[in-house]
Amino acid sequence: MTNRIAATYSSDEDSPHVIEFSAPTPGSRLVLVASSWYTLESVSNGWVLDYTATGFNTVSVYSKVATGNETDVSLRTEDDAPLHAVVYERDDAGTRLFRVSGDGSGTSVTTEAATVPAGAVGHVFGVVSHGAAAVGGATWNMGLEQHTAFDTTSLQLATGFAHGPLPAAGSSTWRVSGLSSSPVSTVVAVVAYVSTDSGPPTTPEALRATDIQDTRITVEWDPSTDDTGVAGYGVYRDGQKIDADQTALSYTFTGLVTGQSYTLQVDAADSAGNRSAKATIVVVAEADVVPPTVPGDLRLVQVTHTSATVEWDASTDAVGVAGYGVFVDGVRLGPDQAGRVCLVTRLARGTTYTIEVDATDAAGNRSARASLEATTLAGGDPSAPLGLTAAAGKEQITLAWGAAEPGALPIARYEVLLDGMLAAATTQLGYVVEDLEPGGVHEIGVRAVDAGLARGPAVYVTVEVPVGDWVPMASPVYRLGDWVGNARDSRGVTWTVSDEQGWSSSAAPITLGADSDNADGGFDGPGRYGPRIVTLSGTAVADSRIEMLAAQERLTGVLPASGVGVLRVAEAHLTRQAKVRLEAQVEVTDRGSLAFDWTLVVKASNPRRFARRAVYAEVVFEPAQTSGFTTITMVGDYPTIPAHMLLYGPVVEPVIRVEELGLEISTKAGTVLPDARYALDIDLATREVWALVPPDVWPEPRPGRTMLSRFPSRFALVPGPNTIRLSGGLVAGQEEMSPRLVIEATDAWI
Repeated sequence: MTNRIAATYSSDEDSPHVIEFSAPTPGSRLVLVASSWYTLESVSNGWVLDYTATGFNTVSVYSKVATGNETDVSLRTEDDAPLHAVVYERDDAGTRLFRVSGDGSGTSVTTEAATVPAGAVGHVFGVVSHGAAAVGGATWNMGLEQHTAFDTTSLQLATGFAHGPLPAAGSSTWRVSGLSSSPVSTVVAVVAYVSTDSGPPTTPEALRATDIQDTRITVEWDPSTDDTGVAGYGVYRDGQKIDADQTALSYTFTGLVTGQSYTLQVDAADSAGNRSAKATIVVVAEADVVPPTVPGDLRLVQVTHTSATVEWDASTDAVGVAGYGVFVDGVRLGPDQAGRVCLVTRLARGTTYTIEVDATDAAGNRSARASLEATTLAGGDPSAPLGLTAAAGKEQITLAWGAAEPGALPIARYEVLLDGMLAAATTQLGYVVEDLEPGGVHEIGVRAVDAGLARGPAVYVTVEVPVGDWVPMASPVYRLGDWVGNARDSRGVTWTVSDEQGWSSSAAPITLGADSDNADGGFDGPGRYGPRIVTLSGTAVADSRIEMLAAQERLTGVLPASGVGVLRVAEAHLTRQAKVRLEAQVEVTDRGSLAFDWTLVVKASNPRRFARRAVYAEVVFEPAQTSGFTTITMVGDYPTIPAHMLLYGPVVEPVIRVEELGLEISTKAGTVLPDARYALDIDLATREVWALVPPDVWPEPRPGRTMLSRFPSRFALVPGPNTIRLSGGLVAGQEEMSPRLVIEATDAWI
């Protein structure tokens, strides 16, 4: 195999960009490192996105295992932005080990820390992108050598590329120095690959004795993780391994001597034979089967509209009380607590709850529960918004209203209802409902929501959207800009679509190679779909020669050569749409003085046929809990349906999970969104993450991908029900407030 820089590339020409290189050795890894203004729109088949990071500009790293037939790679940039890129070929980059990034506006930028396991051998690729100053003089640490720099600062794009060997084992950060200070953010990304699996799994967590008897002890533990997968677990008693590795997460030690103390350990192993450090507990083989006494005198100390405070007297136990569990309507509130006072927050108003408390000892014996009923204060809801008005426009309705009167708590936002369904939420006193069908009649409602999630009464108005300036002649009706097919337009021209190809059928599938990134949710196998080419042809008939010529002019100018438009197709049961560009010149052929034949060919880079309006949903924590969920049902049949999510605080270390897929987006340890002014904006289509903060903290959104510890590439919605769960910790001082996850997903069809 060959280790080489296969190609370097710099261009400010329009897309597509084609980077050529000589054929690689089969089995080697090709690594493409690119820099542009925006995220790349598309890359040739078979290339897998390994990382993207954003500052003022965006850098991306793609890779694939070479078949030996590759001689070029084709890329398309958004809005035909300029592109800098380098293609490498390596034989020591079998599996991605880590990816880190950093951004800043000073003379040096440092990445996050990454850990190199003992014995790892591989290669590291680095890229720095600046929007306002040259980077040709930049220097790197950790053995990286900058070999190529493109300093096209006139285009607000300067890029330096570096690579080098994997550093020694341990935690490392990468720093780029020699930069120019700038008001815009410089972004640095580093991606490393290893030739073999040399990293051990993580140590099994939460090793615990779940059943202690005179002659046997059962232990359980939480699963370890590994970059290639955990193969099994070893169990040890007093330092001696017992039997072969097992896949189960529990084990029962038998043949023990009553009253004797034992050191019990568990480690994890991967398929390469790497073993983790051992988790250890010391347990005495002596059964404690007597639970503590029931907590005494459970009493209600205070109750409000949304909370209840209870306290109780101490329990007793022969060995010692380890803690107390608190339950609301049978559901446990987090882990056991040591104290004997509990504030139960985020309750519904005017609702009766059963609050219970039990005691537990070190052996896990739990007492019976003490119980009481607590009823929160009723009333205090916000009033209805005042003076709702609605003005219908072209395919939209503009709403305005006066502020509602707050009740027991301040008003947090207003919800907009469209035909009985939640359509949006806003903190403003107005909203524009868009993407409505011409001629549709809708019932619009608005209601206030306070900080305790209480909703006031809604006010409603019925509005009719103006009909279109065309008359449908057949189904389906096609619309692109001001052009409409199978209809008589506002100029009296009848457009008949006699042949359609590419819209009603599926897009062509792309078969993925065996190269995948399982640790990040990547996948092998059946493939995705390539761009959709739609060809429409038919006849146009006008009332006059002048109108016929004008119609030809309108059709040929329906899209500029490099412009993007929305093709909408209205069928009997629904309207679907796609963003398209012209794929070929519009053809027109006269059929006399008043008619002509025409052909329109467009290309949708994203092959999905999207519904016209997005599905809107929200997730908040359930009363008195630290998690909540909603179910969104998608009726389209495209295998993956990207969504746009906004997560508002307050919340600590939030996790978003799609239950049907078992995939989750998790934040790094210590991540806190202090209150509702802080948010994470997550776009599953572009994989971009932005951190939103109050303007007095920072005036613009900041790149937020570095706040995530896990962002699986397969995290998306799927056809059918999608149960989306939000979980996390409460923010100190904000315990009565729930975080809020807003989800907007647009149905899509193959």
